[in-house]
Amino acid sequence: MTNKYSKIAITLHWVIALLIFANFYLASAAEDLPREAQGAFMAPHKAIGISILTLSLLRLFWRIGHKPPPLPSAIPAWQAGLGKFVHLLFYFLIIAVPFSGWLMASAHPQAPPVDFFGLFDATLPIGKSKDLAGIGHEVHEILTKPLFLLILLHIIGALKHQFADRLPFIQRMWP
Repeated sequence: MTNKYSKIAITLHWVIALLIFANFYLASAAEDLPREAQGAFMAPHKAIGISILTLSLLRLFWRIGHKPPPLPSAIPAWQAGLGKFVHLLFYFLIIAVPFSGWLMASAHPQAPPVDFFGLFDATLPIGKSKDLAGIGHEVHEILTKPLFLLILLHIIGALKHQFADRLPFIQRMWP
């Protein structure tokens, strides 16, 4: 039994993480721009969001079929349980946040089709509805904040286990 995640799990973890950080940047950069200029940031934000959603679903299915490496025996049971809960919450958020954004962009009556990096139209096959777009927007906005906080806690926890507890945590997920 190995103490590292599989190469596929590691790759998905880091690619999704980088895409999430890119999307946080794009959304933040577009926030204060005039509406006409926001498209240059929001078009890739939407395409990256669909990529995050797709890769997150792939990661979830991979995780269901492949057990993670065992935790070091020095980890208390309550921390192991909390870690499992945090991972479940991560999967929920990295799927729900991009899906709600996709729903918002697809349902908005004035929104252009969702363009996937110029390759194809990725709009959900739903009717245009201001109410549905509003629900998607609210869910997207509300869930983004806990996702950001969970990422910070995840990083702090990994660093704590690695450096304060002197356990090989970062190596488990390092390429």
